[in-house]
Amino acid sequence: MSAPIIFTLDLEDDRGAYLARSRFEENTHRLMDALAERDIRGTVFTVGRTADSSPHLLRRLVSLGHEVACHSWDHTPIDKQEPAQFRAATARAKERLEQATGTEVIGYRAPLFSLTPRTAWAVEELKALGFKYSSSLLPGRNPVYGFPNALRRPFRWPCGLLEFPVPVIGPGPWAIPYLGGIYLRYLPTALVLLLARWNGPLLTQWTYIHPYDFDPDSLRVRKADQPLWRYWVQQFNRANTL
Repeated sequence: MSAPIIFTLDLEDDRGAYLARSRFEENTHRLMDALAERDIRGTVFTVGRTADSSPHLLRRLVSLGHEVACHSWDHTPIDKQEPAQFRAATARAKERLEQATGTEVIGYRAPLFSLTPRTAWAVEELKALGFKYSSSLLPGRNPVYGFPNALRRPFRWPCGLLEFPVPVIGPGPWAIPYLGGIYLRYLPTALVLLLARWNGPLLTQWTYIHPYDFDPDSLRVRKADQPLWRYWVQQFNRANTL
């Protein structure tokens, strides 16, 4: 029997607008319908700004049995903030999400898995803000962010915060993810299932996806600071993701 795979969604607006009735909201509703048909519930790591733009969407997530967790205030990576900025923005996001959903928010995921050796100071901040767990680091090298040689199994930081690293496979710091984001869209499904069965007894496995990952009808907006290669990588195989 295969080990269970936990479903998670990183809920953000890739256009950065956070307008009601926008594409990210429509895509999320479509995904929620598909999950409900299969009796699947998981954790939705949510950008705090959605509490202002789409509180009805957050309430629907809770009504369907999903956990709402925090994905920063506006999807700014940790290393782009000073500790005081990070503390204030994350506290604001947690408070607004709790007000919108009527539930306690105890989980946090860093944008782009930007918890790295240089930003490990954020762990203490998360603990002080009342979070009980994080899902914020990729234990390997990565073109954007990575935490080479970090533990691959769930572990507790010295402050007591529980960490769930991205499931990866491969030797040492060259390990790669296979269950989420662009990796899930690029790898053949048969290979993903094989790796999941192989790695299942060793790791706590979870998949992660974004609303834009299964939206083939809209080209992702390229941000001013986004490399061209990353923009094109984001377009591949969206039609088959759902």
